[in-house]
Amino acid sequence: MRIEELAKEIKKGRVVALTGAGISSNAGLPTFRGKNGLWTYIDPEKFTMEFFRKNPEEWWSIAKDLFLPFFNARPTRAHYALAELENKGFLEAIITQNIDGLHQMAGSKNVIEIHGNVNKLKCILCNEYYPLKDYIEEIKKGGLPRCPRCGSILKTGAVLFGEQIPRNEYLLSIYYSSKCNLMLVIGTSLEVEPAATLPRYARENGAKIIYINKDVSEIVGKEMEYLQGDSDEILEEIVKAIK
Repeated sequence: MRIEELAKEIKKGRVVALTGAGISSNAGLPTFRGKNGLWTYIDPEKFTMEFFRKNPEEWWSIAKDLFLPFFNARPTRAHYALAELENKGFLEAIITQNIDGLHQMAGSKNVIEIHGNVNKLKCILCNEYYPLKDYIEEIKKGGLPRCPRCGSILKTGAVLFGEQIPRNEYLLSIYYSSKCNLMLVIGTSLEVEPAATLPRYARENGAKIIYINKDVSEIVGKEMEYLQGDSDEILEEIVKAIK
């Protein structure tokens, strides 16, 4: 599909974006899978909820170097382009696997974070959330962040392996996927549930699905149309075409 044709489809409205780590790669943040992804040199077994509960000190000693770059990241042109599409009334929601909060920083309002947000910390006992920025210096020094309410250990607000996806976000992701006319799948390998299933809900509603990514993926078949390239460039071209 050409950019001009896609712009016409977007103008019809009821568009949903499903984003993954690829949209944030130009912000200097690594992807998790694929070539040079985090899981190629970090043991994912150490990012399970079970490991965190048993070894919180070791977990934070590993995680602080992994997550602190997220705290300093800034949105890419692709993030701003999606925010503009939402502001113009074309984009209904962004469903993201990302934990970086860059969509909100770019100005997007209706963002569904199915994997949580690394800029928050969550108490493992009372489930209260606290801003990472309030604990950043303590974490840098090797301290163990604790809940000011109950004294229990705080974990990252990002969902760990073995931890349940937030129920409300999960239901909202299905809702928006099931009612859209067009789904933009951007920068994700679609190898992880529940994101991998969401395009199916869109297809069942008769929606068109456009896959935008730098790398060719085996998941792109007859059900999806493919736009290969940099998400910054493609989304900016889409916004220009709509104008």
